[in-house]
Amino acid sequence: MQHLGLLFTLLLIFINLWGIALVTGLIWRNRWLACALGPWLLTTLFYAVESYHGLGSLRGVGFIGSITSLSLILLSASAWNPSWLGATGVRRLEVWRAEFSPRRMLDCGIIFATVFGYAMLWRFAYPNVDGSSEKLADFSYICSYLSGQTLPVPDVWLHPYPSNQYYSFQHYAAALMGRLLGLPPGTVYNLGFCVLIGLGGLTFAGVIWLVCRRLWVRIVVLVGLVIGGSGMSGVIHLVDKNPTPWSSMRFIGSAPLDRAPLGVMLKAYQDKFPKLDLPGEPFSYSIFLGDYHAPLASYLLLGLAAISVILWHREPLRRLLIVVGATLTWTVLANTWSLPLQALVIAGWLAYLGRRAPRALLWTAAGAAAVWMAAWVYLSVFTSAAGGYGTAIRMVRWDEHTPPLLLLLFLLPSLGFIVMGYLSGVRAGRWLAHLWILMIIFSEFFFVDDIYSGNFNRFNTTLKWWPWIAAGILVTLGPIVIDRSERRWVRYFGLFLCLYPCSFAWDLAVNWKNGSKEAMGKMEGHAFLTKDMFPRLMLDRLKQEKRGVVIERPNKDAFTNSACLPLFAGHSLWLGWLNHEQLWRGYREDLPQRQAALFKFFNGEMAKPREWLLANDIDYVLWYQEQDTLALWQKINAEMGPDYLWVEIFAHDFENGPKAGFWRRIQSAQKAAQ
Repeated sequence: MQHLGLLFTLLLIFINLWGIALVTGLIWRNRWLACALGPWLLTTLFYAVESYHGLGSLRGVGFIGSITSLSLILLSASAWNPSWLGATGVRRLEVWRAEFSPRRMLDCGIIFATVFGYAMLWRFAYPNVDGSSEKLADFSYICSYLSGQTLPVPDVWLHPYPSNQYYSFQHYAAALMGRLLGLPPGTVYNLGFCVLIGLGGLTFAGVIWLVCRRLWVRIVVLVGLVIGGSGMSGVIHLVDKNPTPWSSMRFIGSAPLDRAPLGVMLKAYQDKFPKLDLPGEPFSYSIFLGDYHAPLASYLLLGLAAISVILWHREPLRRLLIVVGATLTWTVLANTWSLPLQALVIAGWLAYLGRRAPRALLWTAAGAAAVWMAAWVYLSVFTSAAGGYGTAIRMVRWDEHTPPLLLLLFLLPSLGFIVMGYLSGVRAGRWLAHLWILMIIFSEFFFVDDIYSGNFNRFNTTLKWWPWIAAGILVTLGPIVIDRSERRWVRYFGLFLCLYPCSFAWDLAVNWKNGSKEAMGKMEGHAFLTKDMFPRLMLDRLKQEKRGVVIERPNKDAFTNSACLPLFAGHSLWLGWLNHEQLWRGYREDLPQRQAALFKFFNGEMAKPREWLLANDIDYVLWYQEQDTLALWQKINAEMGPDYLWVEIFAHDFENGPKAGFWRRIQSAQKAAQ
């Protein structure tokens, strides 16, 4: 029965995405562009409205949207031409129907469903939203937006401060989907991730299908994007004794290189240079990892800009230039790290236009300005907060450049496609080769100077920039080299460059097969908690309580399964992961004191704990963890009245047995505090 409900939810998602594409197609008359652009436009519309007034729960709107989408699908499939549209309206309807009929939309639907299903294969088998990576950090942003309050929404990991410190547009989009369909938080995370991956595959496919003529080439290039790894994926088993999917992504600086003879030789070569950790996590690795992390949106925006540019060269419509410009502001909102790359690629294209560039620049700027105006309430706060981080683009120091051989190995397919672009005999191939070699040079001589230093100085930059550049090279140069070059040997070598990184599929398959699947199918994402009795009972009971501010015994710093149970129940925390909140908020001095205060409280060492709780507007104090002993409970409970009432969920009947429950602030205390 659980899976029957999941299937119905998936059907609603597909119907609504189809309907959004059909509405978008009324203005942008290309099915690939409409499918890729529609979700961005809808999310921006709600974002603009909620910048002034939060809309809360949107289940009613979601129901109306589903009915409207279904009606549009039926209209696109029918031959009905309403007479009240008039002759002009009927002609426009027929043009729209010619591009957006179910038969024409079939390829878009198949690709989205296939890539979505591949992502679902991972999330269904491993649905836990836990502390193993950045999942809980991303989850906290989704939970913040699920409140439906006016933007910027309160930060569910740092009451009472607003969530204005991160580029979280894609997290807002996932929460919007959850609010429209009435989904629980963990399900929103898992299905939102699959939708984002599906849209990424669909957007890439739009570029490939518009450029490629042969179906098998289209499929090969798309497969290379979805499951292809780095340049080391094909040889990592020759240099590491126990490689994992992580190994070929974190090859430079982190791989042990312990398999003789190649690994030992590479290790000796690497040791001649200063130690640097220079990772790159491509689209395929992100699917495996399952983090709903900001770089995912960058791939969609790269593809969206490419589709618009291709269509503009076929028919120079201003609305296409507006989309190109809009991707710049969406990049600021969704993943500011890739803004320099997105801007440079668009600037390179404008330079390619020559005398047509000034007019194209005007409408591109108009698109960027339009989205900025729609989101300016949040952007004004976000950009102001970001000004205190001290990040800047700087030149790479001479001793921090990537060792040449390691750079060649890691980016081998990308560099190979650039060479083939020059040799393809196609003018567009040569121009794109110029563009992408300049982008690689830029990534090697410039970096975003953030809080990291030493051997991690370029860590975040290569982590986000190299995979984006590699994806751009494959999606733009790949079709030209493999499909359009008249030189057979160029096409064959391009095919090798596309398929070679797909050896990463072996590592993925082994990991999927051997991983623990004890949580399989539990899409709520909290099975890692609810497998134990106390957290399970606590979560079920806390869901019945009115939304409030919660504290629980913290774990140190970050990447632990802490500060999450209240989020699954729809509540906020006074403090989430300390390390992340410090990172996001410029290492504010008061944040470590918050964690210290929590330890003092739960260890029974705080003087006047009840007054402290009231002063910090705490509604619930959870007591369910292993360190929460009966002796500590008795000591703290004696100080909690009369403002906090103990709600017992479970107590062992043996002597000194632990108990689970929470203290709840009673209404009279709330009024007194106000």
